Amino acid sequence: MVKTLVIYNSKYGHTKKYAQWLAEELSADICEGKKLKTDKLKDYSTIVFGSSFYAGTSKAAKLIVQFFEEIRDKKVVLFTCGFTDVSNESSIVGRNKALDKVITPEIRKKIGIFHLRGGIDYNNLSFLHKIMMKIPYSQIKKKPENERTNEDRELLAAYCQKIDFLDRKMILPIVEYCLQMNNKK
Repeated sequence: MVKTLVIYNSKYGHTKKYAQWLAEELSADICEGKKLKTDKLKDYSTIVFGSSFYAGTSKAAKLIVQFFEEIRDKKVVLFTCGFTDVSNESSIVGRNKALDKVITPEIRKKIGIFHLRGGIDYNNLSFLHKIMMKIPYSQIKKKPENERTNEDRELLAAYCQKIDFLDRKMILPIVEYCLQMNNKK
């Protein structure tokens, strides 16, 4: 019997919601990344790691690297959750380039990678995250309108707002990927 574990890190709740939906769809156990113990990994054949993606980092990617020796022979999936539009090719390219700084080519070949769109609630952001958002906001405001990208416009529209792009359908490619992996010998 295939046993699946979904591990997540979530500061504002979007990644946690996707992780919960994945655990339901895959009949998987679920664990918060900060509570993960090495010995827990041995009980699972498929492990899904998820975390937010902002400022070019993913805690889930770092966990995969940290525990790679323990999971190298397992089926592994990474999903990121961020504000930017994952149907936008430049957004995906940017996330993948950032992941390549953390994940080695050997690890990348062995894992499935998916990007999901979360949301933002400016009022609930930490002081540091508000500052991190203010920097690009100020830079984009200085750009002439005709030089702004779609991502630029989205960030301007989201500033000081609550925007939620959570969509359960976004997990379907991950579910399908896991089920296909689990059917392979």
